Amino acid sequence: MKREHDIEIKDELMVRYLAGEAGPEEAMALQDWLTLAENKAYFENIQRTWEQTHPSKTPRAIDAQHAWKKVDLQTEPAVMWKNGTAAGRRNKIILRIAASLLITILATLLIYIRLYKPSVNMVAVTTADSLKNVSLPDNSTATLHRNSKLMYPATFGAGQRNVELAQGEAFFTVTSSPEKPFIIHTSVADIRVVGTAFNVALKANQLEVSVKEGKVLIYTSQDSSYLTAGFTGIVQPAMGTIRVKDSVHMNAWGYATHRLIFKDTPLEEVIADIEKAYPYSITLGNANINNCRLTATFDNDSAENLLNLIAETLNLSVVKNGTVFTLEGEGCP
Repeated sequence: MKREHDIEIKDELMVRYLAGEAGPEEAMALQDWLTLAENKAYFENIQRTWEQTHPSKTPRAIDAQHAWKKVDLQTEPAVMWKNGTAAGRRNKIILRIAASLLITILATLLIYIRLYKPSVNMVAVTTADSLKNVSLPDNSTATLHRNSKLMYPATFGAGQRNVELAQGEAFFTVTSSPEKPFIIHTSVADIRVVGTAFNVALKANQLEVSVKEGKVLIYTSQDSSYLTAGFTGIVQPAMGTIRVKDSVHMNAWGYATHRLIFKDTPLEEVIADIEKAYPYSITLGNANINNCRLTATFDNDSAENLLNLIAETLNLSVVKNGTVFTLEGEGCP
């Protein structure tokens, strides 16, 4: 390769530089060599390879005092030049070496920071066909709906309590801690609370947050909005803003609490809420059954008992076949 300052730039020198083991003159020669775009591209390839193959190697720091002594001895003038030019030349050399030494130290520091970020032990909880209750490190809880994924650290840090809802839906009950905000990260927006209960649904590239208790802040890079109990926030990236509704779906978190409330509700909506809360499918033996409406409250009932009560109220019958319930009867006009 091209020679700079009578030092040949080879792969071995680049590796020593990345490891923090190159001398000041070598570092200066390498910096001069990197002024050419093709040389810089070649070096960056070497750098990427080195970083990938040395995940546990501690870069050796430069001993600046020793390096300066060595440079001082090597640059001591043998004769005095006319008009003080020797001193000027010596100062130039020292300044260039100081600059290259600083670059070397900074490069070593950056490599150290990149390789030695404090590792965080992350926990990932994924659900498939069933719900799961998760106890978080601060005694907050999350009930994950089916086909959902939540990630959180095994121990929360000193400043914030960060979790990520990667997909699906979850109902959070957050332990109050004003000095340590609880933040839920999603692909659409982030949610910040200090202590409250709320539901987060992430589906079809849309985020919907329904608040049961307390106050919640939803924010994106473009917009932010506070929600209080009884309000719903909807975020669609294409819209760029947060839409707020002064209501919540009555059973938005019914799957987590198993408390379902219906007030003159069309049976089609009743069935959708039951299927969300329980791992069963419900079919109708007569299309007229969809015309029926229901007013009732169910609290921690089993799916079978709940459907039997509905059938009794609407003068229907229930047939169970595995995980499928069928409501049969005349239905409603």
